[in-house]
Amino acid sequence: PDVIDGKTFTTTVVDLNPWVEYEFRVVASNKIGGGEPSLPSEKVRTEEAVPEIPPSEVSGGGGSRSELVITWDPIPEELQNGEGFGYVVAFRPFGTTTWIQTVVTSPDTPRYVFRNESILPFSPYEVKVGVYNNKGEGPFSSVTTVFSAEEEPSIAPSSVSATSLSSSVIEVSWTAIPWKMSSGRLLGYEVSSF
Repeated sequence: PDVIDGKTFTTTVVDLNPWVEYEFRVVASNKIGGGEPSLPSEKVRTEEAVPEIPPSEVSGGGGSRSELVITWDPIPEELQNGEGFGYVVAFRPFGTTTWIQTVVTSPDTPRYVFRNESILPFSPYEVKVGVYNNKGEGPFSSVTTVFSAEEEPSIAPSSVSATSLSSSVIEVSWTAIPWKMSSGRLLGYEVSSF
């Protein structure tokens, strides 16, 4: 609150965060300036409220075969707005209409891994993450696309040959493996000598 006249002994403090402990000090002032602050009041906690802020940085990907890994930045305690805070993770294969939902009850957890043998490698999923506490459900994040785990190459390159170019250089060549984009992103090849 702004400065309060000297005949008033109470005030209402507004725009505080829900479910946060506050303590207050009072300073008397006159034309010359402010005096020493009072000792702090006892700690007072504001009431609980439904969470208002969804997780940010929702993304994911990677993991092992038949996994969909979903990640997010956890909500800090001062924005959880009450006890019983957790996350609602919703996802669906791209192009479908029905959301699959699960609950993550730990407020510090930054990820969820869905494992199912029916998950095809490197498949796109629509993903969103919401919040809840004992007062109810809050908002969901915006929907983002996350790909399921990739599949490792199942065959080796063929027609490997090596040609000496100098006393310290050998050129190695091979025939590329047939690769389907549905299996993942082919990052490159690893050449080893023995």
